[in-house]
Amino acid sequence: MKTILIPTDFSETSNQTIDYVIELFKNDHCEFYFLHTYAFDISGFNAIEMLQADEDWFEKPKQASIKQLGQLVERCTITYNNTKHEFNVISEYAKLVDSIKTHIEKLNIDLMILSSNGEKSMSTNNQNILAQIRTCPILIVPPQSSICNGLQLTIASNFRQTINTNDIDRFCELLTNTNFKIEILVLDNQNTLSQVVNSNLNVLLEHLKKHIVTPITWQYANSPRELKNYAQSHQNTVMCVVDKKPDVFRKIGLLKSKVISTMMHMRSNTVLTIHQ
Repeated sequence: MKTILIPTDFSETSNQTIDYVIELFKNDHCEFYFLHTYAFDISGFNAIEMLQADEDWFEKPKQASIKQLGQLVERCTITYNNTKHEFNVISEYAKLVDSIKTHIEKLNIDLMILSSNGEKSMSTNNQNILAQIRTCPILIVPPQSSICNGLQLTIASNFRQTINTNDIDRFCELLTNTNFKIEILVLDNQNTLSQVVNSNLNVLLEHLKKHIVTPITWQYANSPRELKNYAQSHQNTVMCVVDKKPDVFRKIGLLKSKVISTMMHMRSNTVLTIHQ
């Protein structure tokens, strides 16, 4: 049984993401955890008014959250009627990133799902999550995503470092009962690949053979434009990008992950981020 965490704000985009993921893993035994965090509207309140607030005032956001989560589970259960899927809810007064960290560890989450706005800039919430969550792979789903027959996973990297295959393995294991294939997109010039790049590429190719029986193909993209063109011509492909281990400047917030700028070239694709 695989465990999948899906934060939700109950928007139409969030519901589309949930539908996509349920359909993607329709043949696998999965436990889905729908997470909603809420806050209290304290604008205009002073300290004394906060102390005097009655219990109902504090209960309203919680009850609204629980009600909407219940409606979400009911919709998914009735719509899909899949005995291989279990739906669970988490309603919590907490900061979103802190709540995600807690439940990834507590529930041993295999995959986390985020909704993308599909626009040129990534939401602040998603940027913060990508910056701080590194203990499981993250699948980012844009609006109106659909699943075609024969899902393809494209692993895009310059392969100048050895790829950590743990997150790739966890995602591929979720697709065990899915007809999928893998393609490699080398972010470098085909004619000038170094010995290190060739070695790292071959190591990954050998490792991936345990997941699929179909031949693994590869292409090259030597510029951001070529990467964007590839992504646009492979709209139904899950693009897999590697988020490098953060250095000291990124840890203290002076720099952002380069994977965010890379993802902007494929904002219409579903993107899987894995971590070094």
